[in-house]
Amino acid sequence: MYGKSENPWFDFNIHSSINSWALYKKDYIGSKINPKLLQPYQMTRDEQLVFCKKCKHRHLDFNRGILCKITGKEADFETECPYYVLDPESKSIPIIKTPIKPNMQRAKWAEYLIWSLLILGFFSFYSSYLQYDLLLKFQEGFPVSDRQLEMNDLREGTIGVVNILLYVISVITFIMWFRRSYYNLRSRSANPTYDEGWAAGAWFVPILNLFRPYQIMEELDDKMSYLIKQRTGEEMKSNKALIGTWWALWIIGGMIGKYITKSSLRAETLEELMSSTSADMIGILFDIPLSLLAIFVIRSVSKKEAYLTELEAKKTEVTALSEE
Repeated sequence: MYGKSENPWFDFNIHSSINSWALYKKDYIGSKINPKLLQPYQMTRDEQLVFCKKCKHRHLDFNRGILCKITGKEADFETECPYYVLDPESKSIPIIKTPIKPNMQRAKWAEYLIWSLLILGFFSFYSSYLQYDLLLKFQEGFPVSDRQLEMNDLREGTIGVVNILLYVISVITFIMWFRRSYYNLRSRSANPTYDEGWAAGAWFVPILNLFRPYQIMEELDDKMSYLIKQRTGEEMKSNKALIGTWWALWIIGGMIGKYITKSSLRAETLEELMSSTSADMIGILFDIPLSLLAIFVIRSVSKKEAYLTELEAKKTEVTALSEE
């Protein structure tokens, strides 16, 4: 642009004045004048956007960019927009991009911890099976020693504590990766729908946690695909079905988990203990596809993020070389 004044029309008028001066001096300069200066000045898209970004009537369309709320179209004015109204809050619009923060290591740790939970699940299933077999023997009148009961309780308790600790760490790591990925989406000027804090907070707000994390994950996948297409023209595979299936299993798994917890806490009779153990085994089996889908979701989304980072690194190298 021609300057950095508060009023963008002033910047444009500098160029208009040059054209007016050229027309005024036409008789003196004659054929030496540049013919382009004698034509009406037509703004470029970038010059129009200087006004659009500060206009009260601007509207951001994800596919088409900044549009006019009044006309529903991109700017097409030549010298002055009849609908321009300065937005008093336009100064608060960020101009400088926030830096992209590294996130691949978080993605890897989120995957590793879910794999660890999956492996622990097999031990947990076997332990529950041993408990069910012990209860069945007791029910059928086979002798069961106190030592066997104590060892069963110790084994089940140890696996339960390790599982809880690993699960909590896994959830924290996953959310850290998820929030960082959404933060980077905003840093890439993809204009995400929500504040990056919701990528973490939405998991803990009742009712909202039933759908908002899914919406953010889907937006992450869609907008990163769009950014890649914008930079390379390459169509990226949508993970909408994968994300939808993962989220459906997450909700169902949550309901199964609540049922198992309630049945375990109120189990007092032998039959109730056997029923609770059976439900626990079913829940563990259900966690297998859920864990695998979670890993695939992390891998698919982080793969697109890594590709974007690689494209940006190449662009930076090319820019640096061109400036030398």
